[in-house]
Amino acid sequence: MKELKKLGKEELYALLLELSSLRKENADFLKLKLQSGADEAITYYKQKIKEALWQEKTNLREARKALVDFKKISKNQEHLLELMIFYLENGEKIDHEYGDMYEAFYSSMETMFEQIIKMLNNNSDLIPKFKGRLDSIIDNSCDGWGHKDALLEIYEELKHD
Repeated sequence: MKELKKLGKEELYALLLELSSLRKENADFLKLKLQSGADEAITYYKQKIKEALWQEKTNLREARKALVDFKKISKNQEHLLELMIFYLENGEKIDHEYGDMYEAFYSSMETMFEQIIKMLNNNSDLIPKFKGRLDSIIDNSCDGWGHKDALLEIYEELKHD
């Protein structure tokens, strides 16, 4: 974008302010790039995930969209894993709260769990940080629809050094 190079400081500043006011994701992206901490963005996306999952009718699509949106603003694998595991933890809490869920719900949780395991295998230095939470997810998961067995099978793929 050659046009950006032609803009002065004040014009760039005004453009960034306008861009950040258009969408929350734009503001989050700028905060992540300009600040060292990502806590605000992580908190915001955790809230989006929680609100989507804890609606009267669980909205898995909206919760996953929050993860996709976060991926657009951050490439930090640790932060993404934090949000993905948060998604699973809330899914397991919902399962305990409401009991026998529908097959697509469990399928979504298992797919997310599989993605987490793959990411951890590619970032093995993060395994110790998240392993305990994954163990808790499995321990607290229900046996319905073969869900616990599926999680255990996926978990076996986690590299153990």
